[in-house]
Amino acid sequence: LSTIIIRLFLVLTGSGWGFNQWAVPTKPLKRGYHIINKSHAAMGHLNVPVKGRSLWGRFWMWAYQEGSLRPIESFHQTQVVDVEEDGFTVRFGDGRGYEANLIVLATGYKQSFPFLDDEIRRELREESLQTRGVCEGDVYHIEEEHLPSEHFIVNENRPRFGFIGFVRPNVGAIPPMSELQVMWWLERMKGKVSRTPKAKPGIPPSYMVLGRKYPYGVDYGNYMHRVAEDINAAPTLSTLAKSSRPLQALYTYCIGQSMVSLFRLQGPYESKVCWDVVTGELWRVCLKRGLAENCGLLFVTWLSLVMNVMACVLECLWCVLTLTRPKFFVR
Repeated sequence: LSTIIIRLFLVLTGSGWGFNQWAVPTKPLKRGYHIINKSHAAMGHLNVPVKGRSLWGRFWMWAYQEGSLRPIESFHQTQVVDVEEDGFTVRFGDGRGYEANLIVLATGYKQSFPFLDDEIRRELREESLQTRGVCEGDVYHIEEEHLPSEHFIVNENRPRFGFIGFVRPNVGAIPPMSELQVMWWLERMKGKVSRTPKAKPGIPPSYMVLGRKYPYGVDYGNYMHRVAEDINAAPTLSTLAKSSRPLQALYTYCIGQSMVSLFRLQGPYESKVCWDVVTGELWRVCLKRGLAENCGLLFVTWLSLVMNVMACVLECLWCVLTLTRPKFFVR
């Protein structure tokens, strides 16, 4: 059902691949499967050559006022095979050529820790394979060095050896995740983490992105909440109700992004300043989305609530029939 909801992007942008994403589609398109495309400014230019091929595409190009944009040709899912002697003509694996006046080698990076002792690297690899399983068979898989099992920050044997900022969110940014990771790590070294996650053989954490391209791709909001819960920093309804503007605090928490300020309303790093940020700055960001987008987000939120309640009811009925204990929350 959630995958079908993603396809409803077709109603808003004419394309079911993503928000105004006509070019460079990634398959399979499923909820929580890939790192979400965040290049909204570039997509308009990349869309122009694709939209111009059909009347339907030209309509959406007019609707988004992209007719005046300079078209950028995409060479998605191919690679450079040759740069000719003139230094400008680039040849690609699919036979196409392009005359470029500037070539940027934006190759990305590969996660590697060659400076670590071999014993530490072996330990991380074995622990990681037990937790995540083997994913080399996936067509998008990128082999990288392994991270610790406890939220990819530390492992049980080396709690003072932390890895900060190496997880990759499907949406959102790494810096706020790194800040929360540091908060968690400090509490872990103090022995104050209440629910230290234990590795379960072959069962990855619930916050993992379902696609296997990046071994440490995570769902941003899910990851932030699981880490915050361990240090009692995820705000409860009773905490939000204490605000001088409880409805604004609740709406910002439910509909806004999982900003670090939300996880400093209670817990070991509680800050009065963060209350003003949540009910002020972050609240205004929600309002700037406009009526249509806020109504859409509210609909999806309530739909998710109904789906979860129905799942809990079915779980209870099944457990009554099988005489087993229900498991409502999977971390």
